[in-house]
Amino acid sequence: MADTSSHLVLARKWRPEKFSDLVGQEYVTRTLAQAITSGRIAHAFLFTGIRGVGKTTAARILARCLNCERGPTAEPCGECAACTEIRQGRALDVVEIDGATYRKIDDARTIIENLSYRPARDRFKIYIIDEAHQLTDQAFNALLKTLEEPPTHVKFILATTEPQKVPETILSRLQRYDFRRIPFAIILERLRDLARREGIEAEDGALAMLAREAEGSMRDAERMLETAFALSPGRLTESLVADSLGVASRSRVYALAEAILNKDPAAALTIVRELHSRGANLQGLGRDLLEVLRNLTVAKLPQLGAITPLTDLPDHEAATLRKLAQAPSMRDLLRLFRLMAQAQEEILRSPYADLMLEMTVVRMATLAPVLDADELARAVKALGGNTSAASGGGPSQAAAPVASEPPNAPARRLKVEGEVKADAPRRKAAFAEPPRAVRSQAAPAPSDSASDSGQAALDLPDLREHIRQKKAALAGFMELGATLALNGDILRVAPRSDIYIRYLNDNKAAIAALASEHYGRPVKVELAQPASEDCPAASTAAGTNARSIADTPAEALPAAPKRFDFQSSMEAAIESVPGETNGEPIDREAARKELFSDPLVRKILDELEGRLVDVRRRTVKRNEGSRE
Repeated sequence: MADTSSHLVLARKWRPEKFSDLVGQEYVTRTLAQAITSGRIAHAFLFTGIRGVGKTTAARILARCLNCERGPTAEPCGECAACTEIRQGRALDVVEIDGATYRKIDDARTIIENLSYRPARDRFKIYIIDEAHQLTDQAFNALLKTLEEPPTHVKFILATTEPQKVPETILSRLQRYDFRRIPFAIILERLRDLARREGIEAEDGALAMLAREAEGSMRDAERMLETAFALSPGRLTESLVADSLGVASRSRVYALAEAILNKDPAAALTIVRELHSRGANLQGLGRDLLEVLRNLTVAKLPQLGAITPLTDLPDHEAATLRKLAQAPSMRDLLRLFRLMAQAQEEILRSPYADLMLEMTVVRMATLAPVLDADELARAVKALGGNTSAASGGGPSQAAAPVASEPPNAPARRLKVEGEVKADAPRRKAAFAEPPRAVRSQAAPAPSDSASDSGQAALDLPDLREHIRQKKAALAGFMELGATLALNGDILRVAPRSDIYIRYLNDNKAAIAALASEHYGRPVKVELAQPASEDCPAASTAAGTNARSIADTPAEALPAAPKRFDFQSSMEAAIESVPGETNGEPIDREAARKELFSDPLVRKILDELEGRLVDVRRRTVKRNEGSRE
């Protein structure tokens, strides 16, 4: 039987002996060494950081530096009595106190009473208090004066993982050093060195898994390596480490990500069920999948230099990530990451973590890709500007006249929030011009003579076009929510519904200014009652004008403007729409609705089933028999 009485675990057997051996904390070790060299040694220190990053080890090294026979020195000899006894934990002048055990005021009084005694042999009497945040408030209060002005032969070193629990009065008396998480590459190199010292052959994939699971803690990595050594005295493989830790191997996580990206829900579900049956931790699997999606997103970014976020990964993993990241778009990867992040929160709380994860990967594998803006532009170009199909009418239906525009007028760019940034195509006039017979009966074209006679001009497509050229957002909202009628110098604006009244009332001044600019004379705007559902334009006309339209046969009347059924979804948004800022209205919802009212965009949405990301909308049902 092997003698195990003298066995030391790796964390104790290969504990660093000097600052140069303490890896991953160069900032702290360099500062302490320089302070010792220059003679500017504080009387009390606070070492903070997560578990296993070297706080207690650094405290012992600092104690050896101060009490070494050659010191104080930044490079203790390691051979004198002081260095040897401190390393073995039996030095009389270096007292290590567990703050979780000796935490009461009586323990603090014992420390204070012993401060008056000189060191038995060494240069300083050093108190190392581990887990200092566990001390009670009374114990901290008792130590206040001592920590502020201790005897010259006394040094305090406090170590804690939760500095926020230490009173501010104590923190102000200590010189603080924050120990950081140890990077993955440094932990991996340390594990390779320990495996070489122990004479154990280990795969890089196995050591990389241990380094990854350590999450920045060197002690955790060494502990898991000790367990793996005990499990397999021969060659240490990745699959063996995965089984010992209860996690999924990296190859299986990559296989799961590949199945999701290849839209293969059956394969993705099979991998999750297989890993679950083998005892893999599902929360850890979800975290690993989330990390892979993050790395795939990083792999899509342009390489700006030699050091990238994937530099810490092994070469074969980085190559696998770059290969998987070629097919999906950046937008799809971001959607998958957001979906997995939301699911991970539910998995951590759910008693049915396996079912949650299975359904999440199935949903991710069946998620339809989004339509990129470039694809949208190519689709518009492929249609060649033909909008007859988008209007909803057949070949026999007459197309609505298009408002005349200058031949060289520049294309208008719609300000649309979200990820759609393609130039919007030119739109048709939102309201069809009445037939000639109806125009002769209803209202003449706007002119000075018409204004003088008091007759009302309905709909006013030329005014709408003028407003569109000046303020596209305002024009888009008016096309959807208001009818116009001009009677002399009075422009009557009739909202189609109550939800439009507030916005139109806030913008009366802007509408009046644009109308006056268009007609070349002062025009006053009056806000009428909401228009009739049957004939919005006719309900706002003057009395005689309305009578002439009412007498016109129904088949000769122009088709009512097509309206979108979006009141219920936009009611709250319209109430929060602000007025004008510096003469320009801030109205994102009107701009969005203007986009979706465009025939070309509707044709793309209907025929290509594209999806515009982050632009919320309701499905618009076509109104049969209506005209664009």
